[in-house]
Amino acid sequence: DPNEQAVYGRMIAVSALRYFLLKFSCHVIITFDFKEALAFEGETGPYLQYTIVRARNIFRKYTDDHQGFAPESLAEKVAAPELAKHFEGEDGTAFWELAVLTAQLEMVADQAITSTEPAVVAKYAFRLAQAFNNFYHRFHILREADAARQTFLLFLVHMVERTLTQTLHLMGIEVPERM
Repeated sequence: DPNEQAVYGRMIAVSALRYFLLKFSCHVIITFDFKEALAFEGETGPYLQYTIVRARNIFRKYTDDHQGFAPESLAEKVAAPELAKHFEGEDGTAFWELAVLTAQLEMVADQAITSTEPAVVAKYAFRLAQAFNNFYHRFHILREADAARQTFLLFLVHMVERTLTQTLHLMGIEVPERM
């Protein structure tokens, strides 16, 4: 749909520009590079948007096989003993690192306000996106055979998707439904 393409194209272009300008310290002279800013890989706004779209696609695909699924309900489905089991398991360190990173948004926002340095939020968003993409490549969420582990992995995806969406919102960046 040409209208949808125009809307999404504008979202991606605005994201590229805003993130490019925000990722630098306020005290740095910036030379704008269109090619760098519009890239879908590396430290760019489109990369951050794509990360959220990727997380949402996991839920979309999961919903195809599990009618009535809502990511918001995952917190209710993962009991404390189940969380402990996964965090203490073989992959526990990777899970903890991702969970702790998602919990830092408020602290990062406070730091950006205190230091009047919005680049702090931009750098945080990029670190979270990188961590999620590494997680995505390491753990095959939709093909996980253990239902309890799959629910836990989906819970982590939900935490990241929600946190990264809030982070981009702080930077004035919208996320398209698909890319």
